[in-house]
Amino acid sequence: MNIPIPFTNKAYALGDGSHYQIRPIQVDDREGIIQLFNHLSPESRYLRFAHAISKLPDDFLDDILHLDYKKEMALLAAMTSRTGTEEIMGIARYVTPPNKNVCEFSLSVGDSHATHGVGTHLMLNLIEYAKKNGLQEMLGYVLRINSRMLHLVSDLGFQIHSQDDDPDFKTVSLLL
Repeated sequence: MNIPIPFTNKAYALGDGSHYQIRPIQVDDREGIIQLFNHLSPESRYLRFAHAISKLPDDFLDDILHLDYKKEMALLAAMTSRTGTEEIMGIARYVTPPNKNVCEFSLSVGDSHATHGVGTHLMLNLIEYAKKNGLQEMLGYVLRINSRMLHLVSDLGFQIHSQDDDPDFKTVSLLL
């Protein structure tokens, strides 16, 4: 495993006065990620994974928890609950194909935290990290029915393109 470019954890406020932090994923975040997934509605799961899924595959969890920092990064938004335990609110990740300066991103935010700026902050931090890592472009594949994600990436400056070969998806891209 490569050593990551340093990332300074950042804190953000929610409208109710509580705060959350964005930080890199850690190996011991497995249960928190499973809890985030378990609290996603079936619609949110479909919009994120582009098919019905009822359980996160173990190989997906292993991939996301054990990063090759030269090619990938995953950031979490997390807050401390009233009981003192950490709750993962969302996760943003990018992966980079070998020998490319382009990365592909993904984003999931828990239903109870959607529309509170969590996804925007995760993406802004992920974009900043990708730039520092020398990447030149960030891409994503978004279901055309995922209007919230398309609106978010549009607000962040991504270009949105239809795919001729797959009308169910839009390609979104941002030059870094």
